[in-house]
Amino acid sequence: MPTPRTLGILAHVDAGKTTLSEQLLYRTGAIRALGRVDHGDTALDVNEIERSRGITVFSDQAWFELDGRRFTLIDTPGHVDFAPEAERALLALDMAVVLVDGGSGVQAHTTALFNLTETYQVPALFFVNKIDLASYDRDKLHGQMEQRLTDLLVDVKDGVPDAEQLAVLDDDFCERYLMGEADENDAWNSLIGLFRERKAFPVLYGAALSGVGLDGLLDALSKLADYETPSAETLDALVYKVRREPNGDRVVYLKIKSGKLRARDAFRFGDVTEKVHQLRLYRGSNYTTVDEAQTGNAVAVTGLSVPRCGDRIVGDTLSEAASFHTMPVLAARVEPPAGVAPAQLLEKLRILEDEEPMLGVNWDVAHAHVTVQVMGTVQTEVLTQLLQDRFNMKVTFLPPLVLYKETVGKAVVGCGHYEPLRHYAEAHLLMQPGERGSGINWDSKCHVDDLPINYQALIRSHCFERIHKGVLTGSPLTDVHFTLLSGKAHLKHTEGGDFREAVYRAIRQGQLKGQNVLLEPFYRFTLTLPMDCLGRAMTDITSMCGSYDPPEHLGEDVRITGRGPVRTFMDYPTTLRAYTHGKGGIQLQPDGYDVCHNPDEVIAELNYDCGADVTNPAGSVFCSHGAGFYVNWDEADSYMHLPVEKAD
Repeated sequence: MPTPRTLGILAHVDAGKTTLSEQLLYRTGAIRALGRVDHGDTALDVNEIERSRGITVFSDQAWFELDGRRFTLIDTPGHVDFAPEAERALLALDMAVVLVDGGSGVQAHTTALFNLTETYQVPALFFVNKIDLASYDRDKLHGQMEQRLTDLLVDVKDGVPDAEQLAVLDDDFCERYLMGEADENDAWNSLIGLFRERKAFPVLYGAALSGVGLDGLLDALSKLADYETPSAETLDALVYKVRREPNGDRVVYLKIKSGKLRARDAFRFGDVTEKVHQLRLYRGSNYTTVDEAQTGNAVAVTGLSVPRCGDRIVGDTLSEAASFHTMPVLAARVEPPAGVAPAQLLEKLRILEDEEPMLGVNWDVAHAHVTVQVMGTVQTEVLTQLLQDRFNMKVTFLPPLVLYKETVGKAVVGCGHYEPLRHYAEAHLLMQPGERGSGINWDSKCHVDDLPINYQALIRSHCFERIHKGVLTGSPLTDVHFTLLSGKAHLKHTEGGDFREAVYRAIRQGQLKGQNVLLEPFYRFTLTLPMDCLGRAMTDITSMCGSYDPPEHLGEDVRITGRGPVRTFMDYPTTLRAYTHGKGGIQLQPDGYDVCHNPDEVIAELNYDCGADVTNPAGSVFCSHGAGFYVNWDEADSYMHLPVEKAD
């Protein structure tokens, strides 16, 4: 049998993903009857929460066969509150169908999902859905796709790729085309090669609800999946999902990149030895067991408690393979019901966090309460229902608060020294502002003759191993480029944790010496409302410290796209519905972090006392006459054993 492929359906909410999935499963014989979202009987929305809400919350999957090849179809959530679930599915995908709503056009979340296919290098094709709607305008939509998605589009009409569009993208095909020697097979061969390298994105058209264009889509999927897959003997598998059965058993979903996995295979993860109990191939809530999974399979296994979402299993080695990009921008406190201890709530939330790593469950020791990180209010509603259904625990979520971050405002050198008796380490780090969204980066200008490479590697790991707190609000430090300028160890007294202490203190001191900047999360918004409400909307956007592009007229309505702070826009949907009498709508898509519009107000609200944070000292420890002594951060440079360089 040809190598199995994993296919994902990606789109914004209400674009028709689940309906399209139903059609693909029905037409390939995987299901006997077509279900409908509005009837609550679709094959992949199996959770009661999904059926009652009419939206996909969890990425579920089903396998089918097409032209002798097995496909695993993953239907992902379209609501922005569950975007992290959609992102994790990308770990498993060999190809993606990005659904574009022919009626409402290219939405912000569609663009964000397509950009994630670039991040994970997943080949993608577009299916323009709902072309039977009166509001569908092919030329206008094509222009939107070129502007908001990519200009490397190749239409597939009547089962044949557009030769003129291919000729622009493929020089070899262009030559044959101009000579009149290119036929349909040449066109497909060209498109398959470009598709695999993300140098072309096929576009097909149809209407999933009525089945228009589905045969053409299946034909394209079959052809685009037909390529050679290099493999190896060693098992290489990615964990893309974790779920629990009603009895509490843990199910780990793996994409087999290469090698084989068999039932009863044993793994040693650190000090823990575990054995695979079952291998399962799922169709919605039903599954069949198999004895072996090979390259290309997307398979669920029981018996493994150690691997987490994003982990990679190579042979007997477990490592973190994925650093996810869709991060929550809000935090909400969770109150347990009367008579339930917060520790019991924490235990149940840890189970949900195993399935949804972005929850970021946090136990506040000082105040004995639990907080979780969330994308929005729809997610808190779903979490409330999950805790009730699975654990019979009726919790209350307090109104969510914005998650802030901090960065450095200019280049600065931070120095840390740690020298209590029989310990020694010193590190000097240049801290420079990074690009927005760049996170933490590191390099070294320190020569190995001055500090051995093993100590430099330790310093690097200490820069990345934890989230460093900012000094303004205690929020995470981000968008900083660290450069190791110099460091010093002792032949006898330097131990494993000494450079950790020196690095942490250097980072803290550098922030205090420089000018930290408070960052806040932003939304990219798409607002649609009646024309007579346009003036009110533009005034509101400006008053909320947002910005917007020129309005786009849609008959009696108008569409505005723009960007603004999460803090000011998070409650705006309610305001919009009120003054438009329910005729207006807004989509809010997380759009990274930028400089906070009201830093003084936020700093005062959060009331973080940097000097009182004893777990994050900024001063250094030196040794004199056999005893260690503490030197405050603003005096420590004069005590350093290495010359303190100036930042450029």
